[in-house]
Amino acid sequence: MIKKLFRNFLNSVNGIRIVFKESSFVLEILLGIIIIPYILIENVTILIKLLVISTYMLLLSFEIFNTAIEKLCDKITKKKDHDIKKIKDLSSASVFVVLIILFIQIIIIFQKT
Repeated sequence: MIKKLFRNFLNSVNGIRIVFKESSFVLEILLGIIIIPYILIENVTILIKLLVISTYMLLLSFEIFNTAIEKLCDKITKKKDHDIKKIKDLSSASVFVVLIILFIQIIIIFQKT
């Protein structure tokens, strides 16, 4: 059981290494380098801090999932395919929705301070 947990851990680390090659993920990490310290020093409740940090982590998770879907689609075919484009667009839209939610949260925090 411990061996399986360790293998799962290594697989996760490998996935993180893979996603760090994606420019959008790196940009989102840079965004977090700004947002996380700001939200931690801002005079808001711990609940608001947890909400923003959780939404940011959700953004990263969605980006990882989006990357996985794109790589899977590319494995199926590299040719232009209308259905594959729809799948990639939907996956990208899910990341965009979380990003919008995060920005709305930050705008609300800025307005309250």
